[in-house]
Amino acid sequence: MRRGFLNYVFRNAWPTQSVDHLLRAAMLADMSEAAAAWRAFEAAADFDHLTAGEFRLLGLAARRISALAPDSPMLPRIGGIERANWSRSQLAIGAAGEGMRLLQAASLEMLVIKGASRAASGDPTARGRMLNDVDIVVRSRDMTRAFDLLVDDGWEPAGSGTVLVQRSRLNQTTAGNLVRGRFGNLDLHNRPFRPPYASTADESAIWNRASTARLGYVPVRVPSPTDAVVIAIAHGALEAHKSSDWLADIAAAIDKGVDWELFLALVEDCNLHAPAAVALGYVHDRLGRPVSRSLLERLARVASHRPLALMAALSETRPKAGTVGFFWIARAVAKQSRLIRSRSGEPRSPLVLPSPALHRAASPSGPLSVQQTLPLTDREQGQPWKGTIDLTLLVKLPPATRRVDFEVNSQSRHLARLRAVVVNRGARERLLRFKFPLELEPSDEIAVLAAAASRRFNSDAPASMLERYGAAPFRVVRLRSTRSRRGGKKRPSAHDKVRSSL
Repeated sequence: MRRGFLNYVFRNAWPTQSVDHLLRAAMLADMSEAAAAWRAFEAAADFDHLTAGEFRLLGLAARRISALAPDSPMLPRIGGIERANWSRSQLAIGAAGEGMRLLQAASLEMLVIKGASRAASGDPTARGRMLNDVDIVVRSRDMTRAFDLLVDDGWEPAGSGTVLVQRSRLNQTTAGNLVRGRFGNLDLHNRPFRPPYASTADESAIWNRASTARLGYVPVRVPSPTDAVVIAIAHGALEAHKSSDWLADIAAAIDKGVDWELFLALVEDCNLHAPAAVALGYVHDRLGRPVSRSLLERLARVASHRPLALMAALSETRPKAGTVGFFWIARAVAKQSRLIRSRSGEPRSPLVLPSPALHRAASPSGPLSVQQTLPLTDREQGQPWKGTIDLTLLVKLPPATRRVDFEVNSQSRHLARLRAVVVNRGARERLLRFKFPLELEPSDEIAVLAAAASRRFNSDAPASMLERYGAAPFRVVRLRSTRSRRGGKKRPSAHDKVRSSL
């Protein structure tokens, strides 16, 4: 009875019916079963309103459709989708190749993972595997150098915060996404796995087992089939609702031969039992790949010993619910808990929210900008300063409910984070007032206020995305600095309170 219940729980994290049909049409060795799966998909599909996941998998299944359904009226459209997916992937590889050649010229080794590893391996079945970005792993010791090389070459960190803040977090994170131009999208990793499935084993063994290949005319390494399966599970299970081609990647790797004893050891190192039980159970039962029943039972048994971790893993592995319900809430809680744990070691300054009270400010003049130096006229150059800043900004807001972020940085150090959440009331200008402590060291030559993007995108991103996540231009309309009694070289006087209208 317990085994039957666990099977039911794990099956609930399998792909939806339409995605299942596409995966079976693309990956089943039995062509008659694959043809039946395609007919079931085609009969129910709305080709004018395909989901993103269906669109991706159609490209993967397209190479077989002429054999599975030679009389299908959809053949021309499917061929067009496959060519569009392939072209988009080649453009992404070409753009990423520019950054990879830069790293190669600096003698940095690269291990490509996920879909990029299939493309690099020359697997003929991977032609339809769509790539929006290229995931590369560099040695941990090379992470900061790789980041600096790419940023200096015009790549921008896609995450929230300025380049200075993103760089300060490199030692506490395992990956960072960088974008450039219309198609450049590099996911830079310093480890093959992401939290919470970061391996405790010596990951140099993964590099040693990897084989050589080329991607975008750049020499790279690709993981062994066994490592590729574990990496696919560790990454795919966290964003399983976006697409299910990671399950096709697992099936393709199994076809090349997997060392199951090594696989189990890696799963143990990563605490990956629950997602592995879901993925391998599906690949065995629905895609017909050989996975021993004893291995599946062991994965399920070990996963059941940690019920809370099991529920969190399954809520993220199962397809995303379209309506608010138990699994929707469980997924949101699991994801936020995971993100908080992964950021727990990051050096983060206290977050300052805007004050509800605003002093009367002079009518502001001058252009809006995304960066401005904060003058502290009571500080001598090369001397420490500690006190409180009372700052009023005029911020240009777009027609979107969004988060507005600012940072105070020196020329080389992050000092403070300022944030406000605004409700969409149309495009407008609004005053925001922040009061926050600030401490400058003698080496901090200046204090600079910068508007920080919540996310960055490729250059073809729609205006609505830029409005919702881009840096918000501002103008400083009032600045008051109050020096702390213990924070400076001299005792404060009446002149230590400085007011300036800018």
